[in-house]
Amino acid sequence: MGSRVLRGAAGLAIVLAVGVTLSACSKPPPPGSEPAAQVIPQIQAAANAATSVHVTGSVTQKGQTTTIDVSFLGDSVAGYLGAYGTTFYVLSEAGNSYVKLNAAFLAVEKAPASLCATICGKYVELSDSGTIEIAELLSMQQLVKEVFNAKAMSSAASSGCVFSPATVHGQSVLQCSQGGYTLDVAAQGQPYLLDWTGPHGQHLVFSDWNSVTLPALPPASQVVSLSDLG
Repeated sequence: MGSRVLRGAAGLAIVLAVGVTLSACSKPPPPGSEPAAQVIPQIQAAANAATSVHVTGSVTQKGQTTTIDVSFLGDSVAGYLGAYGTTFYVLSEAGNSYVKLNAAFLAVEKAPASLCATICGKYVELSDSGTIEIAELLSMQQLVKEVFNAKAMSSAASSGCVFSPATVHGQSVLQCSQGGYTLDVAAQGQPYLLDWTGPHGQHLVFSDWNSVTLPALPPASQVVSLSDLG
């Protein structure tokens, strides 16, 4: 159930294969600046060592807008995904996976509208194959693999972009802006990626690095099994 929407929403992480691969900056860097060739490997190393992160934002590709508001903790995830004009909640941890659906989701999936009376607002427990699919598409490991992979990071590192000191939402960052793209990286502590903005309204925010907590599994009274739907 919902494979098309799930794949559409999960795919937005891939677009962060970052657009700072344009021509080198021509202005002399201000004091305290660091070249991308120095900062990008640090970003990659910090992400590879991290155990969790919260990601929010949206990206439009080929006319399709996908949204994400999800916490990643190892193989576990919890949060909202949106694609094809609908949004759903996903929770997967301890080998158990659930989705919380609405009428708009059922319409996109061409499911009977009458099904909403049974499952809308409930946690639909997925089969083992559904759990595996979520783990393959939505996990801390997959996020790091797609976003911080060697090819994308190498391209960004060779872009010539310069990370300069800035303040964003009251936080000290190193910021690289080039070709309509902006990357904000934590200036203190580990160099975690905090914010990515693209030239066409794309925007992803990374927060709670290594401090994510997930909700408890739902009570049995709120769970509907796929096997119960006939």
